[in-house]
Amino acid sequence: MAQRGWSVMRSLVLPVTIVMLCAGALVPTIRVIDIPDQAGQVRVAQVILAQADEQVAPEMPDLGENIALGRPYTMEPQPGYSYCTDPDDATQLTDGEYSEGYFWTQESTVGWSGTGMKHITIDLGEDLPIRGISFNTAAGVADVRWPASILAFVSPDGESWYEIADILQLHLAHSELPEFGEYGVRRIWTDELQTHGRYVRLCIEPTPNYLFCDEIEVFRGEDAWLAQAYATEPLADVQDALNRRRITRLIAEQFQRDLAAVQADLEELPVAQRAELQGRADELSVAIAEMAPIEMEGFVAVLPMTTLEEEIFRLQADVWRAQGKPEVRLWDKHRWDPLAPSEEPGAGAPEAAVEVAMMQGEFRADVFNITNASDGEWLRLRISDLPGGPNPEYISVHEVEHVGTRWFTSVAAALPLAKRGPNAWEIYVPRGMTRQVWFSINRPEVEPGLHEGVIDVSSATGFSAEVPFRLRVYPLRFPDETTLLVGGWSYTDSEATYGITPENRMAVIEHLQEHFVNAPWATGSSIKSGDFDDEGNVIEPPDTERFDRWLDLWPDAKMYMVFAAVGGSFNGAEMGTQMFANKVGAWARFWADHMVERGKRPDQLGLLLVDEPHGQEQYDTITAWAKAIEAAAPAIVTWEDPQPPRVEASLLEMFAAVDVLCPYRKQYYQKGGWYHDLLAEMQQQGKELWFYSADGPARSFDPFSYYLLQEWHAFGIGARGSNFWAFGDNGRVSCWNEYPAPGRGPYCPTYIDETSITAAKYMEAIREGIEDYEYLTMLQARVEELEAQGAPAARLAPAKELLATAVDRVMAMDAEPTYTWDQPKDRAVQDRVRIEVLEALMELSEL
Repeated sequence: MAQRGWSVMRSLVLPVTIVMLCAGALVPTIRVIDIPDQAGQVRVAQVILAQADEQVAPEMPDLGENIALGRPYTMEPQPGYSYCTDPDDATQLTDGEYSEGYFWTQESTVGWSGTGMKHITIDLGEDLPIRGISFNTAAGVADVRWPASILAFVSPDGESWYEIADILQLHLAHSELPEFGEYGVRRIWTDELQTHGRYVRLCIEPTPNYLFCDEIEVFRGEDAWLAQAYATEPLADVQDALNRRRITRLIAEQFQRDLAAVQADLEELPVAQRAELQGRADELSVAIAEMAPIEMEGFVAVLPMTTLEEEIFRLQADVWRAQGKPEVRLWDKHRWDPLAPSEEPGAGAPEAAVEVAMMQGEFRADVFNITNASDGEWLRLRISDLPGGPNPEYISVHEVEHVGTRWFTSVAAALPLAKRGPNAWEIYVPRGMTRQVWFSINRPEVEPGLHEGVIDVSSATGFSAEVPFRLRVYPLRFPDETTLLVGGWSYTDSEATYGITPENRMAVIEHLQEHFVNAPWATGSSIKSGDFDDEGNVIEPPDTERFDRWLDLWPDAKMYMVFAAVGGSFNGAEMGTQMFANKVGAWARFWADHMVERGKRPDQLGLLLVDEPHGQEQYDTITAWAKAIEAAAPAIVTWEDPQPPRVEASLLEMFAAVDVLCPYRKQYYQKGGWYHDLLAEMQQQGKELWFYSADGPARSFDPFSYYLLQEWHAFGIGARGSNFWAFGDNGRVSCWNEYPAPGRGPYCPTYIDETSITAAKYMEAIREGIEDYEYLTMLQARVEELEAQGAPAARLAPAKELLATAVDRVMAMDAEPTYTWDQPKDRAVQDRVRIEVLEALMELSEL
């Protein structure tokens, strides 16, 4: 997963089910074809060719003259859906022609893929009266859905814009759209406009990824309307206004979710007790509906985000007290489970406790929750009776912040360090909210055994309680170096790439190193080409300065990964010629020798030649480069992240030429048997496997399923590496406020801003997964060692059974890539199985 344009959306679902609409009965015929998506990926799809019962759309009345017919228009962004995109897209929306056949596979249709508003601006040539607008589109199957909105604006001069209506809402007032699952073509129309303008702009919001249209009509109104004043204030920048509106809507939706939780509690109160509180709730509901746009400069989306949201949570606290609930409640929920901002302990919820079992020298964590209905908002936490004295240095305490997202929920994942006072940690818990407290045990150097401590929790309002802290340290030492090779396209050879800045780069690198990232990535700019003659002799050696600076930043890395981004020629030599092989070979030898000069091994340099190859041209390029590198500098590792649609000769040749194959984990799930078998066969032939994931929106993903289980899955297939796109990709915004982000927002598993990095559950899950992989590796190595020594088979049988079943047990609820955090799962299974591995290691240590 390499550096790429921002328009490429990750992990989109391609429309693949094709239904031919014809008169007559539905008689399906099924065959298999290959369908590429917009990122160039190709997947095998089952395509349904059918005759269908004709879906008759309601008749649209004759609205008179279409004044958009034949008129020019602009589109932003440009359409790009491959099955209907052609040069005539520039004229087809106003040519008076309608598509025949399956809508989004016709060249007469204009189509887009990807989230975000699509803007179409028609020039009518002069200021004209406007009665109505129609927008012809299709949806209903293959993840193509009806638009969320079609906002119409007019302008007399192209400078000042006036909003006139949401055409979709006016359409729905007289006609329904088919439910999803039923293919349909519809003209979304209205004749209720009474306005004028030379320019008409439609701003269409897809739901969520696809939009198709073959014709837009604008219908002439009465000439008297030309003298009418516009009913709305002029806008100079429609896109900016819509962005502000979208952001305000998303924030308002979060406030509405907060208030809905309050309302649910209100309804449990007796009517007589409810009146005053209900009045406050009604006032807050009105205030949400009337919210003014929020200025994004310096805005931080940590809940409560504004004084209005503070008032909602304060009402929540008052309702809790009216219900007779305790002012402060301490309770347990698993650290990987989602947590809502005002979530309460359910019936039978465990009492608060911190319990950790671990080796010496590793990192582990646990949590408990504080639900606050009191007038005070600060609590003091003092840890005692553990080795190291009060508040020992090997324990850090973090507040789990609730942060708003663009994806219809807030997430409790950010882990800023709590304020540490002279005698206690200080925790801020806003009234009416639940704060999770994260306790990180960081490489404790304490005596093995069970250590039973206590956390004294107190507040200035008189609250006091004790929470048990049980720390069990096994007489086993976690290795100083981990086995799994871990990276995330952080590109720290550059001072400024994605979310990496000169101000935060060192902090990001240190954070990644603390989390066992040992296979960092650099851009191709770090391995310069130099100049070579036709025989491969060096004329001018490559400049190593940038590469050397990068190595200095990662002195203890096990692999140094570079996205080389190669093409069909090198240094003036075309692929397929001896000159090409000579020059590439000389270049590879230079860098292999340079690794030795820097005190590294050549096999610590890994080269991604072409990113996500999926076709013959890319396969052939990789093969040519890999063979030239292998012939001249065989120790250098050639590494590929393939996305093949099918088995073909050029793919097999490419697989045979490279050293490491790193499948996209989601496709590994989806492609099934043939892909698994092919990769397993390559593995038997000596190829090394890794995994990578590159899905989004990352903030809505489950740390357990998406991040932690990738390491378990890697062990399960014998993979030696794990990568995520991308440790530095902040979506071009501060991770503390993703509302203004273009595209899908941040992918990075931490909270990065211009100057700092803050821990998050996502990165903690990666680290725990790496440690779990090491546990399994240690157990496997111990079993093999004892087998070689002739240990009794019966004594080894339980450990071997555990190794055979552990991964399947931990991944039992993830047979498919269900990454969203709202899925109910037994996430505690990781800890249970991990502790079984600890116990097995203890048992085998005695043999």
